[in-house]
Amino acid sequence: MRDAIQFAHSIPIGSMELQQAHKAINENIFDKNWSRIFREALVQEGSNLSWKINIEAMYKETKLYKPNIAGWAQNCGGLWPGRTLALFAAHSRWVHLSTNTLPFYNVMPRLQECFPQDINIHASNMEGPETHWMHNHPEGEPKNLNQRIARFLKWQDGTHVLLEDKSEAGWLYIQDRSNAEHIPEHVHHNYLYTDMYEQSRKHRGVEGAGHGVFKPSTEMHKEDKW
Repeated sequence: MRDAIQFAHSIPIGSMELQQAHKAINENIFDKNWSRIFREALVQEGSNLSWKINIEAMYKETKLYKPNIAGWAQNCGGLWPGRTLALFAAHSRWVHLSTNTLPFYNVMPRLQECFPQDINIHASNMEGPETHWMHNHPEGEPKNLNQRIARFLKWQDGTHVLLEDKSEAGWLYIQDRSNAEHIPEHVHHNYLYTDMYEQSRKHRGVEGAGHGVFKPSTEMHKEDKW
């Protein structure tokens, strides 16, 4: 992986055509999956080539004695207290369920005690070098993987951590941690730091939310507005 990143960084894309860059990648990055990923990360805008990935930051990581990208430390990406879904390839040569879960807890604490529902392996009966690439599994497996991720995104992703899933949004009260808002409607778990509420109020033409009820501003008491 380090060699592939360093080679991609060395490609003089400022003086190359897209086909030339693709040819160089194919001839120097031998793993067909990584080769395809790097080809797809190149984009041509007019006569200029550019990377859709932060190749410079990735290159700097490869020069570190102990890369941050594999460390799972709080000082690298911060602490994420929201919901998370972690899926591992069954027999990956690089990523292993048994050695990565504990470091995960350092930055994603809500994954603790969430095995197997939110932290699990995919295609547990598969063996061989291709098993790192979960979407390369036989017919039926990619569909299963896609459905699992889709269910998480639909029902869990962004859900307030005090709710079971998004089906409870608007029906259950959520305890407020500050005096900023009273019974906030459910738009996003990080509601104090986004403009999602402002967008929602503008879209609905209302100013506040009660228990499963949205009221127009004319029916709100001043102290209930948020």
